[in-house]
Amino acid sequence: MSASSSGAESSRLPALAAVLAVAHAGLIWWLSSNSLEGVVPAGPTWGFFGNSFHFVLFGVLALLLAEAFRREGSLTRAQLALVLLLVLAYGIVDEWHQRYTPHRSCDPADVCVDLLGGVGCVALWWGVRGPGRFGVAVARLFAVGGITLAFNAWRTWGPHVTSGRGGP
Repeated sequence: MSASSSGAESSRLPALAAVLAVAHAGLIWWLSSNSLEGVVPAGPTWGFFGNSFHFVLFGVLALLLAEAFRREGSLTRAQLALVLLLVLAYGIVDEWHQRYTPHRSCDPADVCVDLLGGVGCVALWWGVRGPGRFGVAVARLFAVGGITLAFNAWRTWGPHVTSGRGGP
């Protein structure tokens, strides 16, 4: 039996994915700990891209967690739900952390984008690793990604509610 087809190598993949998930969570924390003031231009376009990047960051976290929990080829629905719950919980913790970071803000809408990234990438994972169909999974990823972009565009350029104090 070759080393590439041994059970020992396949049992190491979830452990490697778990280490990478923790490292990626650390990267997210580090990014959240730094102010982008003076690094990127201010304005709505950069805000849109920055908010949309949450989709990618937390989607990758979901993929790594899914691989970390995978045993014998697939995940149960309960395990997939746990992956999404962990992504949601880390998104909440990340926003709470930003509340106390200078020049950063806590925005519950970012948690929604974090979760959408997790949902989109879990749908993709299900099509690649699970019993789902790949084409359908890619379509779901793009659908969730499109919804996320539309949501972020609305947050950035849509009509905003005023406080009602002396303004138009």
